[in-house]
Amino acid sequence: MSNSEWNQVDFQTFIDKFSEKVIIDNAPTILYSKKDKEHEALNSLIMFFFLTGGLLIFISLSIFFEVVRFFVIVFIAIIVIAALVNSFLIFYYLRSHVPIRLLENWVEVYEGMTKADDVFYCFTYYPVFSGKCHPNKAKNVLYKLLQEELFNSSIDITQIEVYVRINLTDLKDYALIGYYFQYGEGLPFKSEKINRNSWTFFTKEQTTDENFIAVANWDHQYEWRNDLELDYDKLHSYAPWIIQEWDKLNLKPLTKIFKDRVKWDLRGIESVPKLRPWNSNFETTSFDSFKAYKDLQLMNDAIEKVIGKDRKIEKLKDIKKYILEFKAYLRDLKGQ
Repeated sequence: MSNSEWNQVDFQTFIDKFSEKVIIDNAPTILYSKKDKEHEALNSLIMFFFLTGGLLIFISLSIFFEVVRFFVIVFIAIIVIAALVNSFLIFYYLRSHVPIRLLENWVEVYEGMTKADDVFYCFTYYPVFSGKCHPNKAKNVLYKLLQEELFNSSIDITQIEVYVRINLTDLKDYALIGYYFQYGEGLPFKSEKINRNSWTFFTKEQTTDENFIAVANWDHQYEWRNDLELDYDKLHSYAPWIIQEWDKLNLKPLTKIFKDRVKWDLRGIESVPKLRPWNSNFETTSFDSFKAYKDLQLMNDAIEKVIGKDRKIEKLKDIKKYILEFKAYLRDLKGQ
């Protein structure tokens, strides 16, 4: 599709003409899991309980044998040091196990072809998550470094295209055509095998009976609430699920300035709408993009350069000695 078939419209210009209600009303309600979290620092938690148990035993024995009477300063010093270490361990554990939340929703407006009295529009919504947690713990650390060095942010930006048809003789008369997004139905939530070229179109009828769009996996692809209800393990393992709706406060226009700030080009997101709803059989259109895996490809290239090709990376010990070199490689890549 050529870009000339879709022309981006200034957000303020659009709402001055049509009102912002049409954009807010068509922003898709999203279900996301409260258990989508960063990996737990379990070693810190184990050390916390081990140290706490040891400290209680030490205090009990010291009091029982009256050691505390003769070594008060040493006794207090040991308790203070142990308490400080324990505080650090529990703080590190709690900080590591952070829930990933939906923060806000950015939107771009594109105008397509006009047919008779109808003009086609695409509202491209970008639900923004506070982060992303790769199921492989070691790669998750490396991905965080990539975000820090190249993207300047840990947020994860997703994309849902909503197509509408507006009647030019009555600007309040519009028809929702449907939704287009990466469809992640059928895969376990933590599966590393994801398909970012799984774009699928769904008609507006898909949303009847509160069939909301739901987060399908760790990569924040989407499926439907009905799909989720058929996947018993995913539905219950990741419950509770939060319903996120949008309003004037958390639905914001996406500007070029902000795109530059979040390193849009490095994220591999194709902004231009992918369908031509004015054509027949448009809903069967497939979309493949070599940019879809750009972030993961950048990470894998860095792993190959720094750690080596075909090296098995699963645990933190597999990457521990390469962290500084990995950061240096990414920093050099950023400067190119």
